[in-house]
Amino acid sequence: MAQKPRHPPEPHYSFTIPSVHDDTTLDCRVYHPPALSGESDESGASWKKRGIVMAHPYAPMGGSYDDRVVGIVVEEFLKRGWIVGTFNFRGAHGSKGHTSWSGKPELDDYSSFAAFFLHYVCYLQPSPTPDTLFTPEQSPVSPQSHTLSDSTRARNEEPPNVVLGGYSYGSLILKHLPPVPTILQPFSNPTTGTAADEILLRAHNLAGQSNLEWTNLAKDQAREKRGKHGHEHNLSVTMGGEETSPEKRRRSREFRRSFEGNRSLDLKTRLRSLSHRRRPDEAPIMPPDAIHSVSSSSPITAAIRYLLISPLTPPISTLAAPTLGPKFWSRPKEGGQQDDIGKHPALAIYGDQDIFSSAKKTRAWAEQLKAGSGSQFRSVEVEGAGHFWVEVGVEEKLRVALREWEVGVRV
Repeated sequence: MAQKPRHPPEPHYSFTIPSVHDDTTLDCRVYHPPALSGESDESGASWKKRGIVMAHPYAPMGGSYDDRVVGIVVEEFLKRGWIVGTFNFRGAHGSKGHTSWSGKPELDDYSSFAAFFLHYVCYLQPSPTPDTLFTPEQSPVSPQSHTLSDSTRARNEEPPNVVLGGYSYGSLILKHLPPVPTILQPFSNPTTGTAADEILLRAHNLAGQSNLEWTNLAKDQAREKRGKHGHEHNLSVTMGGEETSPEKRRRSREFRRSFEGNRSLDLKTRLRSLSHRRRPDEAPIMPPDAIHSVSSSSPITAAIRYLLISPLTPPISTLAAPTLGPKFWSRPKEGGQQDDIGKHPALAIYGDQDIFSSAKKTRAWAEQLKAGSGSQFRSVEVEGAGHFWVEVGVEEKLRVALREWEVGVRV
C-alpha cells in the first residue's frame, strides 16, 4: 500500500534573528500546536507552556530546518501540544554566512535561537488575563495596545518545559552548548543595537503578536455569541529585518569592532580572546552612552530537557567540528555540558547501523551518562536503523520512542 504524501505543518512565524557570534542573519521558524487555537491536543489536557528547539544536520551535506527527521520531531511534538522552534545554522538554506570549520560560531547560532525561544515561550499569554477583560461590543485590540507588561506577567508564571534538541550535526552542537543560565546571561541587560538586544526585542514583539491574536480571538468569540461577525486572523506570519533602527545597529557594530581592535593590544586579553565566549565573571563592556532598551528584570527560568537523535561520534564529529572535541593534551572537564545533560531529563535515540556514528561508542557514551550521580539520561538503540532513518519500519520506531519519552517530560 502506497504511503500518503507528507504535508509538513505550516509555521506560525517565519523570521530572522542575528547570531550573537557576529550578527550573521539566521532563518527561524516557530510552530504553534492546535491547542493554542482552542483545539485540544492528543492528551486531551489543558495547554501548559511547553516548547522544543530542534537543530538540523550538517549544512554542507544539505542539512537545514526542512530536514525530514527534523520534520518528524516537529510533527510528533506539535500533535502533543508543544510549541516547536527550528532554525538554520549559518550557511544552511537561506541563512547567511558559511559553515565554520570549528563549530564555535554554530554554538552561538544555537545559543541565539535558544535564548530567543526561551524568552518567547515565557512571555506568551495564551489566555486573556483579568486586566484584559472586555465587553463584547469592543472591537478587537490593535498591536499598539499591547505592552511589555504582558510579557512581564508571563515571566512570573510557572516555568515552562523546554526541550533543547538536535539531530546529527545539530546534536553535536547541542552536546557542547554551555548550561542555559550561561546562554541567557548576555540577555539580562542587553545594550541597544546589539544582537542580544535584537533577539530579545523580537521575542517580545512576536510574543506580543501572539498574545494579541489570542485576545482578538477571545473578543471574536464573544462577539459571535451575540450574533456578530468575528474577524479573520492570519495563521502564518513572515518577518524579516531588524527591530532596532539601522543607525543604532550600525553604531553598536562599529563600537564592538573598535573595542575588539583595541583589546588586541593587551596580551593578557588577547590570549583570553582565543575563546569566543566571555567568562562568567567578566562584566560586559559597553559604550559610555549605552541605553538598555529591553531588560529582563526577573530572570527567565524553564525546566530544561535534552533530545539527541543520531549523535555523531569520532572521527566524523572531529571532522565536522574539530575544535569541539577533546584535545589529546587536556583532560575532560568536570561539570561541563556533557555532565549537565545527564543531570536533566534527556534522551538519545540512535541506530545500530549508523554509517556516521559508531553504535559501540554511542552506547558507551550513553552508559557513562546514565552512571552519573542523579542521572536522568535515557537512550534508545533502534535495531536496523541508519543515520537517515529510511530503513523499513525504523521511522515508526523513532516516532514511538519520541512519544514514550514525551509523556514523561510533559509534566
